[in-house]
Amino acid sequence: MKQAELPERWQKRLQAYLSEIGVSTGQLSANEFRDHLKLNFDDGSFAFFYYALELHDEALNEVAVFTEHCGYHIFPLKGTDIERMNSVETVHN
Repeated sequence: MKQAELPERWQKRLQAYLSEIGVSTGQLSANEFRDHLKLNFDDGSFAFFYYALELHDEALNEVAVFTEHCGYHIFPLKGTDIERMNSVETVHN
């Protein structure tokens, strides 16, 4: 989904996050998508996202994953283990 399609509960949470980090545009930019994320689920399945940002909401029991090119996704927080990997630029000679 795109930012405009986020449920209201996540629109508010995302706007609060953007305010916390000093982004006044109300939109995520490429600068926020720094990490690679692997979400491991209780059943052994997983999802991997390049250049992503995740936000947790304990009260909703949800984690939202925002990606630079593949949209925004919402998963249950309980039973989801999140591995964050820093992106590293590779230089080829």
